[in-house]
Amino acid sequence: MMYDSDISKTLILDSEDSYLISEKLAAVNNNVRFSILEILRDNQRYNRTESSEPLYSREINSILLKNYNINITPQMLGQHMKQLMSADWVSEIEIKKEVPNKIGKRTVKAYALKEDAFDDLFLHVNFLADQLFTFFDLYKFNQRFHEDENCVLTVFNGVDKGKTFKVRKDETVLIGRKADFNQADVASFAILLDNSYETVSSIAKPHLKIFHENGDWYIVDEASSNGTFIGDIEVRKGKATKLKANSFLKLSRGNGGAVIYCLF
Repeated sequence: MMYDSDISKTLILDSEDSYLISEKLAAVNNNVRFSILEILRDNQRYNRTESSEPLYSREINSILLKNYNINITPQMLGQHMKQLMSADWVSEIEIKKEVPNKIGKRTVKAYALKEDAFDDLFLHVNFLADQLFTFFDLYKFNQRFHEDENCVLTVFNGVDKGKTFKVRKDETVLIGRKADFNQADVASFAILLDNSYETVSSIAKPHLKIFHENGDWYIVDEASSNGTFIGDIEVRKGKATKLKANSFLKLSRGNGGAVIYCLF
């Protein structure tokens, strides 16, 4: 029997949001670039006067060496600044500045931390937090249906997110998209996933079956088109694979697949 969750829908983290988070975090996953952000932050935090101005590359290099013992070439600093600008942490501004060995002020490229740099990141991380809260809600919802030695399956993503199925020890259950089941398959006990899970087996047979034998739960992927994964490990086709309690099944990898949590 299938049970539908009453969990309310939350904001889905789309690929653009995910990319922004990844790019921002990757840009500062480096000691030099993290130090540069600290330098720019401190310059703007402690020097907020009318005469304060962005730092140009020679000044940043000097502070890196003096305060952080980081000695890099101007060319290397330029590469780091490009990555910080690409990730929307830093703005590049042209200013007039007196520079060593030059007479009078020259136009130089200077850098400032964007005012909303951290705000943007936290906004998108909050979207991710919503997804994490939903994850825990689904986990708790899944546990409500666990009893005896049955296996409880809960879909964790996509259109069927929150749908929960109880599989009893005396049942062999087929799992797949609705479009991939023929009449004989439906006559058996089946979990029918929405057709929007487009990378779940696209061949005319169920993606997976699950059953209990000699005290353990097993899955068999006989011939799916995109594979079945326990966590990130692909199971061998045609071979019964024993499940561990609290496993996550992925029916194909990436977008268009279904993620199913197994509790027993």
